[in-house]
Amino acid sequence: MKILIVTSMYPSPEKKYSGIFVKNQYEQLQTLMKEGEEIELFYMKRTFTSFFGSIKKYVAAFFRFTPYFFKKFDVIHLHSFYPLIIVTWLYKIFYPKTKLVVTFHGTDVNQQVNSRNAKLMQFLSKKINFTIPVGKEVAKNVSEKLKLPIGKTLPVGVNSNIFYPEKDTDKIYDYLFVGSFIKRKGVDFLMKSIRDISPDIRFCIAGSGDDFQSSIEKLIKEGYSIELKGEQTHEELCTLYNQSKFFVLPSRSEGFATVIIESMYCGTPVITSDIPQFIEQVNDQENGFTFPLDQPEKLTELLSNLINISTSEYQNMALCAQNSFKNISLNMVCDELMKIYRA
Repeated sequence: MKILIVTSMYPSPEKKYSGIFVKNQYEQLQTLMKEGEEIELFYMKRTFTSFFGSIKKYVAAFFRFTPYFFKKFDVIHLHSFYPLIIVTWLYKIFYPKTKLVVTFHGTDVNQQVNSRNAKLMQFLSKKINFTIPVGKEVAKNVSEKLKLPIGKTLPVGVNSNIFYPEKDTDKIYDYLFVGSFIKRKGVDFLMKSIRDISPDIRFCIAGSGDDFQSSIEKLIKEGYSIELKGEQTHEELCTLYNQSKFFVLPSRSEGFATVIIESMYCGTPVITSDIPQFIEQVNDQENGFTFPLDQPEKLTELLSNLINISTSEYQNMALCAQNSFKNISLNMVCDELMKIYRA
């Protein structure tokens, strides 16, 4: 059996952790190959570009895929439906017996499939043999927007050898944010909450993005207790999760946020908005807290009040977080993928 992983999300010098979970899956899947099984990888090179630069990037990726039309694969696993569904759709014309498996990550169907292009996307999706949405809300959109049956809901998996509770690590931060500094991630909500609470509450903000970089730096100059870090390795992230009492992600929209699961694997409860994707992951007041997206002032209340959470309540919540997603480790997810490939 020959397998090809195709993805528009993969780490690059400019976006070091974009699609890192695809890289992790690919490396783990390589260890599961039996005699006579092979696996290859094709990924679209990621760069920061303008609109026309993005078109050029997509066209370049399509040309780079051309040699694969002369290779026969038993399985193609596409990560992120759009835009590379186009090349895999073409491949299926030449090799109709190839099983096309697609993992839907969220924005590739939630945002990129709309009323203007739905008919085209539904047409392209007819070549898909097995769908893997990463969460229930994504599955709902795959079913409603693309009219596809759901093969199996399966998150990307977290490497439990990297993300785990570290012993004897002090909680030097009250709250941690990890992600791109963009409006979709709710960074503006977080900035406003920081301004409205005590400047002594300790924050760590890790990531990058021009949208709010200067705003964060301004808060630091004004005396707020914020440590600003750039993009982190997985090992560095594990330490940050362990050094923080809570992980905060007030997003307006997400797929199935892997950072939430990483945080919980480290025993760090989370605070999120109440969008459907997060409701799948966060049991309010058990492994974390949610606030109404249309009432961002509630985030401020949470950040102010949770400073005084009792030791026993926090320890119970941390343990609940740690035990929340044991069934979606990277190893277990890749075992499930091999079953799908071999079926």
